[in-house]
Amino acid sequence: MTRFEKYSTASLKSLGIKLGSDVGPAINAAEIIYSHGFEAYIIGGAVRDLILGREPKDFDLVTNARPDQIMNMPEFKTSKYKDTAQAFGVTRVVLSHKGVESEIEIATFRKDIEAHLGRKATKIEFADLKDDAMRRDFTINALALDLSAGQVIDYVGGIDDLNDKYIRFIGRPEDRIKEDPLRIMRAVRFKNRLDFYYHPQTVEAIKSAVERGYVEKIAVDRLRDELTRLLIHPSRRSAIKDLDELGILDRVLPEVTAGKGVKQPRNFHMEGDVWRHELLILDYLPSRPSKRLVWSALLHDIGKGPTLTKPLSILDRLRFNRHYAVGAEMAKAILKRLKFSNRDINDIYWIIYHHMSIDDLPSMKPSHQQRMLGNPAFEDLLELHRADAASSWRPGRSRDKIPKFRKIEHLWHQYKSKTPELRQPSLKKDLGIDGDWLIEKFGDISGPLIGKILAELDEMYRNRGITDMKAYDKKVREMLRKGKRLGKINQAKARLIK
Repeated sequence: MTRFEKYSTASLKSLGIKLGSDVGPAINAAEIIYSHGFEAYIIGGAVRDLILGREPKDFDLVTNARPDQIMNMPEFKTSKYKDTAQAFGVTRVVLSHKGVESEIEIATFRKDIEAHLGRKATKIEFADLKDDAMRRDFTINALALDLSAGQVIDYVGGIDDLNDKYIRFIGRPEDRIKEDPLRIMRAVRFKNRLDFYYHPQTVEAIKSAVERGYVEKIAVDRLRDELTRLLIHPSRRSAIKDLDELGILDRVLPEVTAGKGVKQPRNFHMEGDVWRHELLILDYLPSRPSKRLVWSALLHDIGKGPTLTKPLSILDRLRFNRHYAVGAEMAKAILKRLKFSNRDINDIYWIIYHHMSIDDLPSMKPSHQQRMLGNPAFEDLLELHRADAASSWRPGRSRDKIPKFRKIEHLWHQYKSKTPELRQPSLKKDLGIDGDWLIEKFGDISGPLIGKILAELDEMYRNRGITDMKAYDKKVREMLRKGKRLGKINQAKARLIK
């Protein structure tokens, strides 16, 4: 009998497990299943978290009752969710607990038959609890909680690995990875979220799988979501370092690892090369950053490598001219490759493109300030600016002293304190000036000229706050006269050319 076939149990008390009120719906569902003569267990991540003293996100139940038998239990209501072939053998039911309806996922004991890549087309057959545990990814995720006996059932040595803080695949690591290559990424996530270690066999198996191209076999949307989960969590920096050391980052985000060895001017970046800065900035993000912020932070300086120019004299320095624009375009290509939504792509592009110009916000014209402050992604741009400055080490300056940041933050607070109507002055809404007004007052005007005039008037209103209609009347007449003069000059030039 191997270590992975050993069956053991441990009482809840010996494991220090205390069941809180959040376990109520799962206990209630298990009691219902028991009452109909079937077995029921809480299994997976919830049991792991209970042992570790963490609050589980959700509770999954497994049972020997088949889907049709579960649905025939009168205490359960049918869920509106329609199971797909991928979720075959899983029944979702709605259960009322203390006046609150909860959706419970109940899986019939299963084992895989002819496992396929990603398990999307894997055939399953109903089995027993041991088979169900053995089909899972890591030992720490295969523990079953028997509520009726008050015991945790362990077929795979998961309790030992929790005590040793090991991330270990169940059975043969190469088989688990072959079944679903995403498990490579999940190993990195669990190791860093739980602050555990990789078992030596886990590292060996992952590196071998990466070399054999298994990362490229992960569905793009699943890879994107797993990368985002890694980046959002506070352990993001160590997770990115793991991806690099395991050879994964070179395959999924080579634009990021390209920052290694790209030197930066020491009077602005004493922390080291671009790669070092890319890692450091991850430490200075908020505890709960948005998806677009973490991706903007990771990718904000990828344009530095392609734009690097060496000093032309001893008085010059390393430069990265327009790296923000080049980096924004590179980021757009990466995000499209990872199948991000158009909204995410546009927001992250905007943040990266403006991550340098935000420093000039206090000196901008009011019209430019309003447009920047009014962008839906501005708050994340501000957070990126804070983290970018904090992670840039400069001689004689403590990292926590961020130049100009207080002024920028003050402008943002001022902007937010205004009512929505006052945040973005509008010629049409506030003064009734639009294309129809121009035509009605000044006669037929060409479309391009209308746009040019309105843009000029808009700048005039935003920057100077003028409300006197006579001033706009005068401005339009000046522009029309100028337009006619330019038109005559152009006509004369055309005749001379002929």
